[in-house]
Amino acid sequence: MVPHYQRLCFIALFVLVTACQQREGVDLLLVNAEIYTVDEAKPWAEALAIREGQIVGVGDDQQIRAAFRGPEKDMRGQMILPGLHDSHSHLIYGGLQLMQCNLVGLADQIELLGAIRECDQALPAGAWLVGAGFDLSIFPGANPSKQLLDAVNAERRMFIRGADGHSAWVSSAALDDAGIAFDSPDPENGIIERDDQLAPSGVLRESAMLLVEDVLPKMNLEARQTAGLEAIALAHRFGITSVIDAATTVLEAEAYEALAETGQLNMRMVLAMSVIAPFFEPAPVESVRPEDLSSEQLVKRQSLKIFVDGVLEGETAALLAPYISETPHRGMLITPAEILVEKVVAYDAMGIQLMFHAIGDRGVRVALDAIEAARRVNGDQDLRHHISHLQLIDPEDQSRFARLNVAANFQALWALPDTYVMDINLPAIGAERVERMYPIRSLQQRSARVVGGSDWPVSSMNPLLAIETALTRSDPAGNIEGVLNAEERVSLESMIEAYTKNGAWLMHQEQLTGQIQVGKKADLVVLSENLFGLPPEKIGEVEVVATYFDGREVYTHER
Repeated sequence: MVPHYQRLCFIALFVLVTACQQREGVDLLLVNAEIYTVDEAKPWAEALAIREGQIVGVGDDQQIRAAFRGPEKDMRGQMILPGLHDSHSHLIYGGLQLMQCNLVGLADQIELLGAIRECDQALPAGAWLVGAGFDLSIFPGANPSKQLLDAVNAERRMFIRGADGHSAWVSSAALDDAGIAFDSPDPENGIIERDDQLAPSGVLRESAMLLVEDVLPKMNLEARQTAGLEAIALAHRFGITSVIDAATTVLEAEAYEALAETGQLNMRMVLAMSVIAPFFEPAPVESVRPEDLSSEQLVKRQSLKIFVDGVLEGETAALLAPYISETPHRGMLITPAEILVEKVVAYDAMGIQLMFHAIGDRGVRVALDAIEAARRVNGDQDLRHHISHLQLIDPEDQSRFARLNVAANFQALWALPDTYVMDINLPAIGAERVERMYPIRSLQQRSARVVGGSDWPVSSMNPLLAIETALTRSDPAGNIEGVLNAEERVSLESMIEAYTKNGAWLMHQEQLTGQIQVGKKADLVVLSENLFGLPPEKIGEVEVVATYFDGREVYTHER
């Protein structure tokens, strides 16, 4: 006869084995976390279960452990969000910049010219010096002279893009190589800046940059793939798992697709092919693939990029009222409004999602007018068009975003009183217009869907810095005094939505990502602290601890 205590042990073991058999096996359990799901029905959780790259369970620790078995990772109370979406970036373009003479973040002319001199000394004779990222506001009128570059090396051909991407600084040798001389006319949609004697001064704006870019050494497919991998690794450091690449060339699209085919692309991407662009290599409309809209493939050529106007820094943004200058003007439209309407109606009829660059209030209105015309002709096809930058929006146009189902793609990191705004924009357009820049809250109040993008490498890719700036409208680094339009401050919840759920909707992948829900992909970001427990001015200091893509850890912070 089996002793009583042994019978109890057998019963306990049978119950334990049965319970284990009933629990579902998974690849990973993340427990003891503060999970913000961005799901209104169940906004917070403690644990989740992942199997084959998919979220199969979300709940409290006890629920998840009772339902699933598998390797556990104790998150020690760290915050988990859905993987972040950057709805406006230039990954390969920015990755190539990292491989060139990188001039981002230099504070003054002395530092800038010192860095250029170092780049020059590292190059062999006869090679081009190609760089990017310098702050145009260092120079009066955002207009540096070629003579400064000539003083570094008069023989060196130099081509250096400004941080805004719409201007380039070139040396005399580069101008000579490109055949740009005293009598060279401005190209269509471009400006050759000139000195007091009307000779080219060394700055090229918009399409005029192509005059030199056309003679630069070309980057091959392998270099573009390397640049893409560098940029994707940087994106993972910031918790980004999905990106809209804004103004993609055909060669860049081929590089992304080659990375996907070889299993190296840990990123979900929509490519906005550069069809109407003044200074990006144009892509044929045939390179867009509207059938990609609802697919789950990593790289989708579902979109088309349209530059409507330029930027305020070069006075090329299109305005409803004139610039304040000796010769008042209203900027430029890349395509005449009536022709743009024809093109947008045609592209919309083809089922292509449209991404617009519009900085000035006239540029924004022209874009909205074209979308409205397409809606009248073609109906609402749920293509989810969007307008980027939106530095100025006339108040009369703010309600049109929700009515036309157009997403407002803001670069919130720009919404502060920096030197661009105060030293360049303010004298050019006046205080009244500066005081209504980047109206994020106004659009949210009018039910517009707001998404977040970096425009990297124009500015930092870090979404947390942009979120902090949207909440404070001040410099997250604390180096610049003041606030830009405090009434446009927004909530933390709304900015998290902009970088998660709303970004997923814009990419036509809301069934896959953007929220932490059963059935969605395990694209996740782990943060060192709960953002909701911090004052807004501390959000940009929070560290990304880990990034998961398809359930795999693709970035871990090294302490």
